[in-house]
Amino acid sequence: MPTSEKSFVIVDAGNTSIKVAQVKNSYIQSVKRYDHISDAVSSISDTVVVCASVLNEDFKQLVIKNGGRFHQITHQSNLPFKSAYSSMETIGIDRLCNAAAAAKTFESEHCLIVDIGTCVKFDFISAKKVYLGGSISPGINLRYKALHEHTSKLPLIDIKGNAPIIGDSTNSSIYSGVMNGIMYEIQGMILRYQKDFGQLKILITGGDASYFDFPQKSNIFANKNLTLEGIVEIYEINAL
Repeated sequence: MPTSEKSFVIVDAGNTSIKVAQVKNSYIQSVKRYDHISDAVSSISDTVVVCASVLNEDFKQLVIKNGGRFHQITHQSNLPFKSAYSSMETIGIDRLCNAAAAAKTFESEHCLIVDIGTCVKFDFISAKKVYLGGSISPGINLRYKALHEHTSKLPLIDIKGNAPIIGDSTNSSIYSGVMNGIMYEIQGMILRYQKDFGQLKILITGGDASYFDFPQKSNIFANKNLTLEGIVEIYEINAL
């Protein structure tokens, strides 16, 4: 490991939960989820705390008060890949972390990352380790919310998992449209990338990825800790 710190902690605050990962010798040892940032901080003491989320100054001071040393991954951090993205200062740090993990996992192959969470995000990094960009569309809850808030009668539902192709009620029709719409969107996008770039590795991640069944193929890999692994990679490059 290129730094004197053999162990550190990652804090990754998402839209639904806060993940705290213990890292030792470059490997993630454990991951715990918390609902409140104060609970997450209380589990940390006397170590380096690496954060890739946009958290306020109060969080940083809580970490320091608890004996921790704070390291923030930003758009200015050194990255293990080149970028062709035109507005790096606006890109989500989680997308950069996913790309960093993919670049390390598949060093000389095209890689497509599909992150299914609040949004459905595609990110592509070439076999030459160049990040080209990708796409963003609404995730499950955002689609349900949009249908409810922008129509006069459609209910707000919260159903996830394999949906029937034909809904026999308003609720099941919404369920079918949202879940199958996302699934076929992902499948269609993968086919388009394969058409444009040929063979590629596909990494599936994100908090809602478990609600979708992807075909068992040799080029598709599920990794729920992909973002965390990318944080490890970027931190270790910048902690020299």
